[in-house]
Amino acid sequence: MRVFKLISVICLGSLMAAGQATSSQSSTSASPNAQAQKPATPAKSSSAKPKSAESKEVGSDAAVVTIKGICPSSAPKAAASKTAAGSAAAKPAACEKVITKKELEQVIDAVRPNIQPAQRRMLAQQYAELLVIGDAASKAGLEKDPKVQEQLRLQKLQVLASSYTRKMQEKDAEVPQADIEKYYKDNSARYEEAKLLRIYVPMVTTEEGKPPDAAATKALAEKVRERAAAGEDFDQLQKDAFTGANSKGTPPSTDMGERRRSSLPPKQEEPVFSLKAGEVSPALEETSGYYIYKVVSKEEVPLDKVHDEIKGTLGRERFRENMEKMRSSATMTFNDAYFGSGAPPATAGAPAPPPGSSPRAPAAAPEATTPGMPEAPKPAPPASTPNK
Repeated sequence: MRVFKLISVICLGSLMAAGQATSSQSSTSASPNAQAQKPATPAKSSSAKPKSAESKEVGSDAAVVTIKGICPSSAPKAAASKTAAGSAAAKPAACEKVITKKELEQVIDAVRPNIQPAQRRMLAQQYAELLVIGDAASKAGLEKDPKVQEQLRLQKLQVLASSYTRKMQEKDAEVPQADIEKYYKDNSARYEEAKLLRIYVPMVTTEEGKPPDAAATKALAEKVRERAAAGEDFDQLQKDAFTGANSKGTPPSTDMGERRRSSLPPKQEEPVFSLKAGEVSPALEETSGYYIYKVVSKEEVPLDKVHDEIKGTLGRERFRENMEKMRSSATMTFNDAYFGSGAPPATAGAPAPPPGSSPRAPAAAPEATTPGMPEAPKPAPPASTPNK
């Protein structure tokens, strides 16, 4: 049920309490007819007024949702006392909960600040259903249930921990320009970029059902490498490599474009980036075959192109360091008589992360309701497959 999905994503305890507290005021001062009291522009038919214009004219105290049927426990008596003294048959006024524009936008800002205008009605309906169910739960006395009270306490801790973690991320993301420039200078090798060509030599197959011929594969790779160093066309060499290996697959493209060290497997990184422009690498062995590279050109990526990447890297490092400091500032001991004397957890000596936070993986997959830091650039997959 969608309302329970909403409950699992957000903790509206304090906000709902504020909404309930202002409920009675909103129902009188922000009724659907409140806007009729404003000085009006010349009357126009409502059908001729664009919806966008109507939404702009809605004041912060205007009602945007009215829920009939939510009655505080004291409401029927209060309503009945206001009826005429001689009207024994008079019925008390129907209870209602009015959600103002201000209240709804507080909810939106707390749970989905970037929600599209077209989705507001759906969220408003979910919030209204949450109020209805919450009102029924309160009348049933669930707020006094010890289990419910404990769940509310834990949810409060979760919201606090998540909010504090997000605040730390935002603070640590503000990296001084001097630190960015120093990191760039100290790690210049990381920002060396080369335009590469690559030939993939697959394992040579002889007969069906038999393992590949490792010796024949190595010999083929060495022969292809010699032809590449002699200046032969890489595309033609790639086709010849597949033919020589008896491979029925489609030869991959040899053009890898511009690559940096981090985009290559560790075993290939140094041999390739130690080459000068125009040089060809040795035949580099991998489990799936051999790889032969040619460096077409090399250059250092300018700081302005990697500025944001370095800023994100430093921000994440600072965040991890600060989280470690906070974790190590407290010491935990566990009662073996209760927990048993098994092996300690992997994070022994440091407190576990607070519920709802992920301090060891900052913002790698931030939740939809929690803005996070930009994700680090992902390196290319290992060269265990021939494709780029």
